[in-house]
Amino acid sequence: MSVRTTALAASVLVLALVFSSAAPAKRPSPPPPASDKTPPTTPTNLRITASGPTSVSLAWNASTDNSSNWWYCVQQDGLGCFRVNPPQTTFTNPKLWPNRTYNFSVIAIDAVGNRSGSSNTVSYTTPPDLTPPTAPTLTVTAVWPTRISLSWTESVDNATQVWYTLIADGTPYFSDQIGYRAATVLDLAPETTYVFKVTVRDYFGNTAESNVVSATTPEVTDTVPPTVPTNLRLSSESAPPEIWLDWDQSTDNTDPQSQITYEVYLNGELDHVTIGYGETVTDCRGEGPNTIVIRAVDASGNASAFSNEIVFC
Repeated sequence: MSVRTTALAASVLVLALVFSSAAPAKRPSPPPPASDKTPPTTPTNLRITASGPTSVSLAWNASTDNSSNWWYCVQQDGLGCFRVNPPQTTFTNPKLWPNRTYNFSVIAIDAVGNRSGSSNTVSYTTPPDLTPPTAPTLTVTAVWPTRISLSWTESVDNATQVWYTLIADGTPYFSDQIGYRAATVLDLAPETTYVFKVTVRDYFGNTAESNVVSATTPEVTDTVPPTVPTNLRLSSESAPPEIWLDWDQSTDNTDPQSQITYEVYLNGELDHVTIGYGETVTDCRGEGPNTIVIRAVDASGNASAFSNEIVFC
């Protein structure tokens, strides 16, 4: 074989290798499958299987679908969906409001949004709530010449939050507070007997009362006032109309700092009282600058001189 023939044969072999190693030409992609436009069948025979004061349980006959990705939507009064995945065909809502009528229906929905028809609608009316909260147990925890501290156990209701009212000698000391479990009644007279109870109510007006307790304040033996609170100042959170205050706490010859109260005066009038802390918050009043001072008072009723004055708002 000649050199030219040999070279030509080698060239043909190289080209054959090049073409055989190249990626095969892409074939046209098959057209996407036609979109699923078939909804699931309609769930039927929706029914109530159990009920209680604040709950209802439902069941229905199953739907079917041409796909494996679909679910049930339980609608309550036509609002939103409680999702239930097949093969389950039951649903319980345990948080219904007393004395209200609810309407339920069910539809089935597949992954591309096809919706079945709606099942029949069933209605359930919860009974009114006539159950009062549990009665708290009231206890006197401390007594001073001018104040009495009390605490009480938590009151629990079957349906709602509980509001507390502390009654002192037949008059509310505070009313309808949520979460309160203790209080210190201030500005009492020495050597005087006081009677207390706590009333509770739920949202629907059901009420209960604690036991009644009494306590007698002792005579005053301490006549030394606390030291004057100093360095009354605005904290960085202050911005009209809120006045955030800090100060250096007072000390007393008999009471710990946790028992020293601070009277906050705004524009010369008592605004509020706080106990045991060197900070508080109040609000601007009216137009123009507001003046703020505080003074300390011990458990025997002895009051210090006023702090420095600050002006804000």
